[in-house]
Amino acid sequence: MGYDMELTALILLPFFGGIAALFAGRFGRDAERWVSIAALALALVILILAFLTPGDGRWIAFERFDWAPSLGMQVILAMDGLSGALLVVSLALGIVSVIVSWKITEHSGLLNAALLWTVAASNGVFLSFDLLVFAFFWELMLVPAFLLISVWGHGDREAAALKFLVFNAVAGLGLLAAVFYLGASGEVVTFDAFEVAERDIPHGVQVLLLLGFAAAFLVKLPVPPLHAWLPDAHTQAPTAGSILLAGLLLKTGAYGLFRFPPMLFPEGFATLAPWGMVLGAFGSIYGALLACGQTDAKRLVAYTSVAHMSIVLMGICGGVYFSLMGAGVEMVAHAFSASALFLLIGALYDRTGTRDLRELGGLQQSAPRFAAAFAVFFSAALAMPGTANFLGEALVITGMFQVNWIFASITLISLVVSVVYATRLFKRVVFGKARRSGVVEDLTAREMGPIVLLAIATLLFGMLPQLLMGALEGAVTAALAPVAGP
Repeated sequence: MGYDMELTALILLPFFGGIAALFAGRFGRDAERWVSIAALALALVILILAFLTPGDGRWIAFERFDWAPSLGMQVILAMDGLSGALLVVSLALGIVSVIVSWKITEHSGLLNAALLWTVAASNGVFLSFDLLVFAFFWELMLVPAFLLISVWGHGDREAAALKFLVFNAVAGLGLLAAVFYLGASGEVVTFDAFEVAERDIPHGVQVLLLLGFAAAFLVKLPVPPLHAWLPDAHTQAPTAGSILLAGLLLKTGAYGLFRFPPMLFPEGFATLAPWGMVLGAFGSIYGALLACGQTDAKRLVAYTSVAHMSIVLMGICGGVYFSLMGAGVEMVAHAFSASALFLLIGALYDRTGTRDLRELGGLQQSAPRFAAAFAVFFSAALAMPGTANFLGEALVITGMFQVNWIFASITLISLVVSVVYATRLFKRVVFGKARRSGVVEDLTAREMGPIVLLAIATLLFGMLPQLLMGALEGAVTAALAPVAGP
């Protein structure tokens, strides 16, 4: 596997595409949007070609070059099946976000730039194995996401954006402190995650360093009680912002937990994993119960994300093959289904001016395509058989029964509660009398394109599970290796 620049391109194309989008509006109507789609589509083609090129063992592609060698800094980019799957999610949802923001004319160049920069920073997180570079991209994600909420959001958008920024920036300090300690803890200063993983770090130090990493990852996931920023951010964000928050930024927290604690702190992770399962079990019930009480459709879906991502946390901390595989599958599945629900709710809000469930209804009569799309993604939210969400959660539950039947039972209870909030939302929006919403214009061709693609992905991975599970095999095996024993 020789040196190439394909992984670097997956970061630089969205970044420079965002810069081009800033100025493209001067050259014609919608030019900034087409530039954005072109940059993301080109990156997606490069990613697909990387998948088709034989790699070296576990890694599909690998790049390493010096950045500031005197400071122990280098760029190390590596892609296996897990990071590759999340990169597909990142680029695909980036394109979807540009499409759903097509009618926004206020500062449209900056809007498209912020969308692409969010994708670029997230791609850096999914690819970086130099810990300082990883931390750099981790913090960089916050800037464009903050702009999306504060400039193009709704209601009390400034307060929601500041809460998002403060929670995540403060939590990120723990990650940064742990990274600096790791870099300086050896005879030679280096932030190379592969070299750091070979060091013999005392058990107590591992626990403390893991807490620094976990603070950043659990806030971004998010898991109660560190989730307080999420409902407001989702509620006030524009549709594209909600799509990237649910489908992308939350996944960076799950990815970080999946990737680095077992690799860098195997003993510390074994010590703290039971507490992670406790947090995940609590979050799965807490998020589902709070979703049941919401009248704002967007806020309801935000709390369902807390519940589903808490199940991902349980799977990661379970530390067995089935739970880890389920966590990986659920990351991808939730990205598709939650993004689609936010897209549909945003489109409904644009038509009716409300997200209040008490004022909506009757979509099966006036907007059958709307109703059918809601039906597909509510099925996914319910983890119905045939959807990728069912595959992910079934694997996590199977793994939990291997670890502790109590945690498995709690996960099952949270799924029962999900029936309440999902059927309540579906009944309010699709059936019953149309109240304030009146006759709603059905989904347009431009809106149906992303919905169909997200539905195909949700059903394809549910019907043909080995497509996704085969890609995740190497990452799951690597996560098991430090604690698997001889």
